[in-house]
Amino acid sequence: MSVTSTDLEKKDIKGLLIKQAIPASVGILFMTVNILIDTIFVGRWIGSLAIAALSVVLPITFFISSLGLAIGVGGSSVLSRALGADDREKALNVFAHQVVMTFGISSLFVIFGIFFGESMLLAFGANGKIMAPAKEFFIPILLAVPFQALCMMGNNVIRAEDKSK
Repeated sequence: MSVTSTDLEKKDIKGLLIKQAIPASVGILFMTVNILIDTIFVGRWIGSLAIAALSVVLPITFFISSLGLAIGVGGSSVLSRALGADDREKALNVFAHQVVMTFGISSLFVIFGIFFGESMLLAFGANGKIMAPAKEFFIPILLAVPFQALCMMGNNVIRAEDKSK
C-alpha cells in the first residue's frame, strides 16, 4: 500500500487520495460508533446525569489529546521528508521527539488537571448536580489522556510511513 513519488507522477491523484482517506475514515467511524455505544450504556445503566457529566469532561480531554494530533501532523511532515530522502536516522530522531513532546505536554496538562480540575470543570459548565459525577469521571479519564494523545500522534506517523491499512 506504499505510495511512491513515481505513483504521484504517474497515477491518478484522486485514486491515491481515496487510498489514503479510506483507512482514516474507517478509523473515525469506529471511534464514533464506540462513543455512541458508550453513551448508550452510560445513559441506560448510570443515568442522564452521568451523560451530562461526560459532556463536560470529554471536551477537556479531547482538547488535551488534540495536542498529540497537532504534534503528529507537524512531525509527520518532517518525518515524511526524512523517509523520502532515505535519512532513517533523522526519521527516528523526529519520531523520538514526537513521542517525548506528546507524552510530556499531555502529562503536564494531566498534572494541571489534577490540581485545578474543579476550576476546569466549572469553566466547561459543570455546576450543581453535574459537578459530583464530573469530578468522579474526570481523574480516571484524565489519566488516560497521554496514552490517547500518543495514539493520535502515532496514527499520523503510520500515515507518514504509508503503513496505514
